[in-house]
Amino acid sequence: MLKKIILTSLIVLPTFTLANNSLNPVLQIGYDWGGTTLATVQHTYDPDQKINAGEGISFEVGAAVGNPNSNLELQFLVGYKVDQVTASNGEVTWDSIPFTALAIIKDNQWKFGAGITYHLNPELVGNFTGYDNNGNYFNDSADDEYENSLGGVLQIQYRATDSLSIGLKGTFIEYKLKNDPTVIAKGNSIGMNLTYTFGERSEFR
Repeated sequence: MLKKIILTSLIVLPTFTLANNSLNPVLQIGYDWGGTTLATVQHTYDPDQKINAGEGISFEVGAAVGNPNSNLELQFLVGYKVDQVTASNGEVTWDSIPFTALAIIKDNQWKFGAGITYHLNPELVGNFTGYDNNGNYFNDSADDEYENSLGGVLQIQYRATDSLSIGLKGTFIEYKLKNDPTVIAKGNSIGMNLTYTFGERSEFR
């Protein structure tokens, strides 16, 4: 299914772009859940916290390409996705730079999209130092770099206004550790996002 999504996007996107006469800036924010656990941070008094490969908050900017006479819209986005756990003695961060291209069909107040995403420089970095309950000093650190990864995206959104949409997004992707490609972290996730398209007529329904 992922191959079909990728092939369809590669064929449709260039063709449609040449025929469009509308280009509008897009701002998107979202949060995803899921994926392989990459790190677990143990707290003395609070519950343990985990860093998962598909989890994190994302901030994206880009453009929406469309035609007033068509229900097809294309979105091209670049952003920053990050998840972080902090404590008084250190922190651990999982982040990447996602590039995403979506083909979207508008149906009244709904938008249905599918496309591809390419995550650049996925990396887990962290360091914690201190003394455990037995008085032993510890220094836990991580510096795991993963290969750039290609994945697929499915999305459904509700158009609260012509400019503002809110919905669900599913991402299907895997990350391979650079120094050991046999280690694979699944980044499959489901999340919520909020998208604002500038320049569109905005009217609450």
